[in-house]
Order: sequence, then C-alpha cells, then structure tokens
Amino acid sequence: MTPSCEQPGEKKQTTLLFGACGRQAATYQSLGKLGLPRTFSAPVAPQRPAVNLLCSHCIASLWMLPSSSPTSLLYPRSPPPGVTGWEPGRFLPHQALGMEVTMVPGKGPSFPEPLREERDLQRLRDPTTVASELSYVFQAITLTRQRLAGRVPLIGFAGAPWTLMTYMVEGGGSSTMAQAKRWLYQRPQASHQLLRILTDALVPYLVGQVAAGAQALQLFESHAGHLGPQLFSKFALPYIRDVAKRVKAGLQESGLAPVPMIIFAKDGHFALEELAQAGYEVVGLDWTVAPEKARDRVGKTVTLQGNLDPCALYASEEEIGQLVQQMLNDFGPQRYIANLGHGLYPDMDPEHVGAFVDAVHTHSRLLRQN
Repeated sequence: MTPSCEQPGEKKQTTLLFGACGRQAATYQSLGKLGLPRTFSAPVAPQRPAVNLLCSHCIASLWMLPSSSPTSLLYPRSPPPGVTGWEPGRFLPHQALGMEVTMVPGKGPSFPEPLREERDLQRLRDPTTVASELSYVFQAITLTRQRLAGRVPLIGFAGAPWTLMTYMVEGGGSSTMAQAKRWLYQRPQASHQLLRILTDALVPYLVGQVAAGAQALQLFESHAGHLGPQLFSKFALPYIRDVAKRVKAGLQESGLAPVPMIIFAKDGHFALEELAQAGYEVVGLDWTVAPEKARDRVGKTVTLQGNLDPCALYASEEEIGQLVQQMLNDFGPQRYIANLGHGLYPDMDPEHVGAFVDAVHTHSRLLRQN
C-alpha cells in the first residue's frame, strides 16, 4: 500500500497555497489533473527572489533546530488566502557536499573557497550522504507540514544542477557566469562530472522532502539564460531530465505517492519545447515570454505557470488588479498556474503581494463564470 503523506490531525485542504520561493495559483482544472486539491478560484503564491538570497545568515542555523522553524519563516506576514510553502535554501546541497556557504548582507550567498581547478572536485563529499547530512531540513519540513494543519499544501524546492554549479565555481552571484562558462568550454569532462555529482545529490534531497511532507516539487534553473541553446542542451537539459526521471523512480521505490514537479528555467524561452518534454507536469515562464506563444509552443497537455513581472508589484493595488486580469485572460483557464515571472524583491510591500493574490482569486472566478 502506498503510504499517505497526510499528517496526523490534518484537515482536508480547501485551497491550494504554494509559496515561499516560488509559487502558484492553479485553476480548478489544472489542479485536479496535477493530483492536488481543486478550488473554484486560482490559488496563488508569488516567488521570493531566491529565498536563499533573502534569508539572513541565521536561517540555516534555524533549520538545524526543527523546533525553531515556525511557520513565520515561510512568509513575511500571515499568508493571504492562497499563499504558503516551504523553501529549504537552495544552497543546502552545497553545504551537504562539504562547501562552506555564508550569507553576506547586501550581497547574498558567498563561497569562500570556490572550485577553481578540476582537482577541487576531490574536496566534495560523497553525494549519497546528502540525505543524512540534511536530516534537520526534513525534520523542519515535517514540523512545518504539521503546523500548517492541512490549511494548505506544502511545496519543496531545489536549484537545478547548472545553477548550483555556477555558485560553486563563481564563488557567489555573477552577472556573466564567465568563470562557470569557462569550465564548460575548457573543462567539459570535469563540468559533466560536477553536474553528475550535483544530480546525484539532488535526487535524494528532493525525494527526502516528499517523504518529509512536501506535496509538490519545483526545480529552479535560474541561470538558464546565461547558456544559450547549444550549451543549455549539452550542460543543463540532460540533468534537468535526469532529476525528474530519477526523483519519480525514487518516490516509487520508496513507496511514496508521486507528486507534481515544476521546472522553471529563467530566460530559457529558447528551450520551451524541450522543457515541456523533460518529465515535469508544469513549466514555469518568466515575464519576457508571451503566454499565447508559449502555449502554442508547448501544446495543450502541459500546465504553464507564470508570469507577471515582479516589478508590477510596485504599482498601485488597482493597477496590480488590472495587470493580473490581463495575465489571466492571456493564459486562459486551462492548465494554468498564476504566479510571478520571478522572485519578489526585499523592498516590496507585503500588502501588494496580498493584492496580487486577491486579484488572482477574484479574476479567475470571473474567468470561469464567463
């Protein structure tokens, strides 16, 4: 018998809420097809900018103490109807592999000892130990799921192999990813070796999140746009596919029910068709992609997610409502999850985030009625 991920005392979910660093609002039809609770309006949750970047340096230590992981870590205020989630920092797999990661105020993640030479790969720990190294994360996910008490489903996240590799080689964020791309051109075999190590680490990490209580998974290829079609097809897409295939196999082998998987490749518009066939139920879009053209390219069997410009949340609440209405009209009601086209920024007003969520619910109801 397949074990249920329902937690003790959990109430039946009446609305779908994703959040923390990626998420979503789905229409009534697409939710049912994804195997998640369905609602008559589109539940929603906006992305945070690489949660990891917003997290203060103390968050990782809080995750190491599950009893100190309150729901307040999930969202900066009480979640507006339609928003919540879990994002166990994108850089935790790096730490489990033995790399030091620090959060520098005003800068974000920093790797004091990045990978510079091929021999540096020998410093990395065995990726099969990731699950045991990150047991505190799984405990925190379980506690969070219990504290949500069935009010909303919980989504887990991870960075994709290429995106994780960029931080390990660059030593932090970069506007060009020149050092990481140098590896691709000058050390292609070592690059593939590193990408395989990261894939091997991600699979048990994601399976472990589901075992701990996550009810959907999202993979972020945030730096897809730095590659272009050829490099993406060679160094990113194969590992994106492999993660989906192996996670689903891992869930089955563990006796766990399958969960929806979402792939978001920022600026990866050149690979929409390939992403739609990569083994994920949902393809996320950034705000530079026209919804109608995206639908034409991926077909009618894939759910799309996106894609309001995050900076639209600087607008008035009235204008946010108008922009959301236009977005929903462009995507239509079938197989769609409303979301931002990337992450929130630290100075954004939570009330405007709530206005975005409320507008999705309001206009999606009207769209269904019409």
